[in-house]
Amino acid sequence: MLKEFVSVYGTLSGFASVGLARIQREGNLLADEELPSVAVVVAARDEEQNLPDLIAALSAQNYPEEKLDFFLVDDESRDGTLAICKSAEQRNSRFHALESATESDIGSPKKRALDTGIRAANADWILTTDADCIPGPGWVRAMLSFARDDIGVIAGYSPLVGARTISQWMLEGESWSSAALCAAGIGLGFPFNAFGRNLAFRRKVYLNMGGYAQHGNVASGDDDLFMQRIAARTDWKVAFAADPRSFVPSKVSEPGRVFNTKVRHMSVGPKYAPGWVFIGLIGNILFLGLALATVMSIVGLASRPAVAKAWKTKLIFDTAIIVSAARVLGNPARAVQALITMSFAPFALWAIWPRALFGTVRWKGRKFERNRAERPADA
Repeated sequence: MLKEFVSVYGTLSGFASVGLARIQREGNLLADEELPSVAVVVAARDEEQNLPDLIAALSAQNYPEEKLDFFLVDDESRDGTLAICKSAEQRNSRFHALESATESDIGSPKKRALDTGIRAANADWILTTDADCIPGPGWVRAMLSFARDDIGVIAGYSPLVGARTISQWMLEGESWSSAALCAAGIGLGFPFNAFGRNLAFRRKVYLNMGGYAQHGNVASGDDDLFMQRIAARTDWKVAFAADPRSFVPSKVSEPGRVFNTKVRHMSVGPKYAPGWVFIGLIGNILFLGLALATVMSIVGLASRPAVAKAWKTKLIFDTAIIVSAARVLGNPARAVQALITMSFAPFALWAIWPRALFGTVRWKGRKFERNRAERPADA
C-alpha cells in the first residue's frame, strides 16, 4: 500500500505542477468601450451584519457604471437582510433587491436564489460572490480581463481571512491548497473545482445549459458541478484568474462551524463527473491508508521506516505543488500554512469523509441529508 501511495501520489503531484505552470498570470486589460456588461449576483441568507461592507465594496468597483449592476437576492432570511438590500436599491439605481423565487423547481435554496438573480439580470457576464466577501475596487475589471472569445467560465481565487483559532488557521491553509488544485485542473484542461464566491460565467451559457436544473436538488455545487457540466458538454473553455486584483477575501467560518464547513464542501464530491469521482476516491483511500499505517506503525503493527519514507515522499511532492502554486497565488506565508495543513489532511479525512458521504449537511439553519435539497411538496 505504501509503495502504491508513493507512485500514485507522485504522479498526481506531477500533473498538478504541470497544470499550475500553464496558468496565465495576467489577463488582457481592455478599454472601457470594449468591456462587456456584467451583473454581480449575491445570494444572501441572514447576512445583515456582512452586507453593508459588501455593498460598499461593490459600489467602489472601477468599472463603467453603465455596464455594471448588482443583484442582491434574499434567500429566505430570518433577519434584516432584505431591508438592507432594499435600502441599497433606493440609494443606488445599480442595485436591485430581489427575493428568491418561491415558484422555482430548484430544490437547493442557494441555487434557487442565484437563479432568481441571474434570470433577472440582462448582462453578458454573471459574476457571483458571497455577502461575507470584500472584493477590491479592481475585482470586476480584473476578472473580466480573462474573458477571451473562447472562454465561458472564469474561476477566481477567494482567500479566507481572519483566523483566530487553530481550526480556522487550518481552514485558511486548506483553502489556499484547494485554489492551487483548482488552477492546476484548469491549466491541464480538466477543470473540476471552483469558488462560488468568486466565479464568472457567460449568462447565455447558463441559460443554454438550463441553469442549475440538472443538479438543482443537490444542496451545494453551484460552482463545481456547474463548471464541470460546461467543460464537459460544450466547447467553451475555463480560465483561472491569477491577477491578484481579482482575488476576493472572504471571512473564515466561525470556530464552531469549521468542521461542518468542510463536511459541506466535501459532500458534493460524489456528484462530480465519474472520472473525478474515481480520482477523488483513489486520493482519499491513499490518504486514509497513510493515516492508518502511521497509527499502526506507532503501535508496532506496520513498518516504521516504510511509513517514514511515505511521509518524506509526500512532503517532497507537496512542496513541489506549493512552490508551483505560489507563482500563481502568491502569499508565501499562506503557502507554508497550506503545506502544514496538507500534512494533517490524512488524519482529518477520517473524521470528515464519512460524515460528508452519509451524514447531514448543515448550513445557516438548514439541514440536508446526504446533501439533498428536495423542494417541499406544497412549494
